[in-house]
Amino acid sequence: MAKGKKKLVKSIPLGFGARNINVELRRAEKRIIEQDWVGACEILLPLTQQFPQNRKVWEFLSEASFETGQTQLYQKACMGLLAASPYNDDAAYALGGAFFKNQHPMLAMRTFRQALALNPNHDFAPQVRDLVKSLEPVVQDLLDDFDMSNDEALEITTLHELAQAYLEQGDFAIARTTEEEVLQKYPGFSAAYNNLSLIAWLQEDAETAISTAQAVLETEPDNTHALANLVKFQVVSGNTEAARLFGVMLKTAQNDAWDGWTKKIEGLTYLAEDASVVEVFEQALGDDQHGSPTNVMFYHWAAVALARTGDKKRAIAQWKRAVKIDPSFSLAQENLDDIQNSIGQQHGAWPFSLEQWMMPKSVRVMRQTVENNLNSSKSGSLTLAFKAFLDDHPDTMSILPIILERGGPQGQEFVLSTAEQLETPELLAMIADFALSQNGSDKLRNRASALAVKHKLLSKESNRMWIGGEWRDILVMAYELYSESVSLHSSEVNALLEEALHLLKTGDNDQAKDAEPLLIQALELAPDSPDLLNNLAVAYVNQNREEEGFSIIRDIATRFPNYVFGCAAAAKIFVQEGDLDSAEKLLKPFISRDRFHILEFRAFCDAQIELLVAQKKLDVAGSWLSLLEKVDPQNPQLLFWKKRHGLGRMKFPKVW
Repeated sequence: MAKGKKKLVKSIPLGFGARNINVELRRAEKRIIEQDWVGACEILLPLTQQFPQNRKVWEFLSEASFETGQTQLYQKACMGLLAASPYNDDAAYALGGAFFKNQHPMLAMRTFRQALALNPNHDFAPQVRDLVKSLEPVVQDLLDDFDMSNDEALEITTLHELAQAYLEQGDFAIARTTEEEVLQKYPGFSAAYNNLSLIAWLQEDAETAISTAQAVLETEPDNTHALANLVKFQVVSGNTEAARLFGVMLKTAQNDAWDGWTKKIEGLTYLAEDASVVEVFEQALGDDQHGSPTNVMFYHWAAVALARTGDKKRAIAQWKRAVKIDPSFSLAQENLDDIQNSIGQQHGAWPFSLEQWMMPKSVRVMRQTVENNLNSSKSGSLTLAFKAFLDDHPDTMSILPIILERGGPQGQEFVLSTAEQLETPELLAMIADFALSQNGSDKLRNRASALAVKHKLLSKESNRMWIGGEWRDILVMAYELYSESVSLHSSEVNALLEEALHLLKTGDNDQAKDAEPLLIQALELAPDSPDLLNNLAVAYVNQNREEEGFSIIRDIATRFPNYVFGCAAAAKIFVQEGDLDSAEKLLKPFISRDRFHILEFRAFCDAQIELLVAQKKLDVAGSWLSLLEKVDPQNPQLLFWKKRHGLGRMKFPKVW
């Protein structure tokens, strides 16, 4: 058992050494001793169904779930333990604490009183008496809303909270039964209908979920919970326009419901209306009637909106507040960590986990799709299966752009990886938009831009992109480079060419003269070969016969427009002559080319930089220089260009 963690919501002895009911319990106990809390929970959860009356199962699960910070699972474990051992005072005190932490005041009050009755001298009894006293006015406020006696209202609200607890724990069947019992006693209780709506949603019955929530509005048009639920249901189902109509109603709805401020913010968060969320947040803080919200989600969602409206300082403060309320709330902590990264590493504040953006049925089918195909021996089976999944679930496709914007690192990686695998037009269009947005880290948008360029959705030339916290014109690096030599000639021609190239390497006049007849002989064997002609032109230039050499280069560029070396050389001649338009016309087609030999790319970049410098586009020239340095760091021309025109002293945007 972990040391130094005794709290109100955990004071249940584990009883190590007691005889276990089966091998699974022994496995769970071993995991607990090893502090493998998650592993222990995975073993114990199925046992709660098979052995619901076994105290040891619930004891182990309460310990493991507490250590993992799963407050709802811990609450479930404490409920099971107290049901299995009704006179267990430790279990009663722990369950009361769990109810209190999960904001179930009626259940907390009832359970704390039960605990005090079982053992008024318990270590936590003084603290619990203070908590009961603080809960009394809260409970009375809730009871005052009912047109019935306090005893009747207490019975109904406590039963409703119990249904809420079952819902949060994922026990949907008993949650539904409990809410139906509430409605038998009090047919007009809209909160019960709101929970039935949520239960139907989580049980994959979206139609019933929506119709049940809409039925609430027929008698209570400004019911905050029903409106917020409908916004969520419609957004996640892909019906954004319908969601916005309910959102308009939600903004003006009276905030008389329990935790109404949190529900308002939840609905507006699903609509991505950050300014409205901030407005509601500020209204809630000034609400003297209801007091400041205590729900951790309220502060988390407010922080997301504050971050996205540029108020970083207040966003950090709200996330810190959320973490203080619930240190185990990972979503707030992850956002807090992310916003304090360098701006290029930030993903943009995200309000929900990936699965919270999706319909429950879609989540289940997606998991099954991955599980069924992950280890398949059939090549590409997972890709094909996932494509079929998206085709069959338009609701998921419709939500992917929002996930790219507000899904955080997990959601953004999910959509980008899916697009990289499937490469469908719809996904690629989303990725192109993402590349040009301010969402996601620089690294993720780098990948997105490369994918978009590959499919001709973005230009390889200047794109206006958000890099390092500012908008910059970016050159996207989306070229495939190779270094393997490709033989274009017979062995006899290759022998002549290799000897000539060896002589030309030095740039010496006499050796250029020796290279000339070798190249002429090679051309007799392979006439009209652009590479042989280009090297012959080099031989002439090295002999100071520039007019003859330049004439051959121009001819190559005219007759062989796809030959990189000839066009690059001709472009440099045009630049020297001041004919920049002709130089640009020669080089521009190569910008959209996908694949280069490394030597071709070196020649092309060199000519491109020379042209851009002549055009006085030093910022773009610097980008190409950065690109050349990235792919060819040993290129001797780098030092030349850095010294010339001060390119080495200038600060250029990162090349992608």
